[in-house]
Amino acid sequence: MGVTTQTGEKASYLATEKHITLPVTVINGKSDGPVLLLTAGIHGDEFPSMYALQQLQQNLDPNAMSGVLVVLHLANLDGFHSNRIALNPKDEKNLNREFPGSADGTPTEQIAELLTREFIGKADFLIDMHSGSANQTLLNHVYSPFVGDDELDALTFEFAKATGMQHIVLYGDRPRDPNNSISYPNTAMTRGKPGLTTEIGHLAQSDEESVAKALEVARNAMYFLKMLPEKPKPHPEPIIYETIKYPKSSKTGFFKASVVIGDKVTTGQNIGTVTDYFGNLVESLKSPVDGTVMMVNQMPAIKDGQSVMAIGVEISE
Repeated sequence: MGVTTQTGEKASYLATEKHITLPVTVINGKSDGPVLLLTAGIHGDEFPSMYALQQLQQNLDPNAMSGVLVVLHLANLDGFHSNRIALNPKDEKNLNREFPGSADGTPTEQIAELLTREFIGKADFLIDMHSGSANQTLLNHVYSPFVGDDELDALTFEFAKATGMQHIVLYGDRPRDPNNSISYPNTAMTRGKPGLTTEIGHLAQSDEESVAKALEVARNAMYFLKMLPEKPKPHPEPIIYETIKYPKSSKTGFFKASVVIGDKVTTGQNIGTVTDYFGNLVESLKSPVDGTVMMVNQMPAIKDGQSVMAIGVEISE
């Protein structure tokens, strides 16, 4: 985006193109190595990784580093300043559903095109760092996508394990067409580049524990890629999930969960209720699978067809 960062230098700046402004740090290590892209704020209400990446860039010495670290501190600046859950107020679109974007499209589509061209286009590895929104409690986890390329999928899974996160979700539901890649990390995957999604923290909080965990993930990624001299610290007891199920309400009214994140549930177990506007029970929701509760909707407002939580299903032996 018109800025050159020399070998052994660090630069933090507001990168601009047309009507788009993005806060970026580039740290160009003294020695050769890969280009790692770490991104926060695809959704502007998910804060822990934003603080973690600020701390990371402030404490890295390019002369002690190999490769290039590109930090995109906040991809959805308008959503951040408008306090919006997930969306960009300029066009009411979710940036993580608009890739690879369009240079002539809506504001969100233009950001997606820019991220595809200028950021993913120059990266070798990507981590898209998220958290639970203001309306969600969430069990920390990492998505390890697969796209049917055995070598790429295996490398991506090793990358996911190296983050140190315990809960790893195998994820193959995104399109495999680079021209209809939909999400940010899938855009990297469809271009042959490992792309993870981390989910750390929730409820629009920026607690120290979640910030520290996001920072640990970022550092572990750099260790894995030999950009820093230490070794990554995988979780000693990783739990691998083969899918996530999203039970839905068939009624409109007030939802209240009867489980919390981390709970083990069995098929047919009660997981929550829906009452009408007068407090009358209209639906008892049951788990469709045996699994672990990964996310719970904490807002009572629910509509027919809306999901109420996420349940991870562990991979079978």
